[in-house]
Amino acid sequence: MNQELTFNETLYEAMKFVHPALTTRLFSVACLGRCESYWSSVVSQGLKVPNTALLSLYDYLEAKKIVSNDKPLNVRVINDIQEMIEDEIVSRFQQTNQISKAGWDRLSQSIREESADEKYGFLNYMRFGYIKYGY
Repeated sequence: MNQELTFNETLYEAMKFVHPALTTRLFSVACLGRCESYWSSVVSQGLKVPNTALLSLYDYLEAKKIVSNDKPLNVRVINDIQEMIEDEIVSRFQQTNQISKAGWDRLSQSIREESADEKYGFLNYMRFGYIKYGY
């Protein structure tokens, strides 16, 4: 019986080409920008990797591509993984919205903004009044 790999499994296996000694903790922290147990938790719960984490990985791979400029095979693998991430996010949005690959730039920017809110919390500035009491 030949089961098809899930997106999460395919992504992790592909990342092993970029980092041959990849561990779930390294993947969580360095690649996804999350805590050490993040990837294990996502996988054990059978969840999809959130779009915000995928965008963090996409950006990480962009930096990795610059460092690997002298290794064309690595750059090609990184491009393939980035395309896989793009396709997954676009597919998710197509299921709920009508978006095309052409909308990737706007979509990725929106997710990056969402990621900042997710990581650092929503900043709702309260106005404070300043009153000086005379004695």
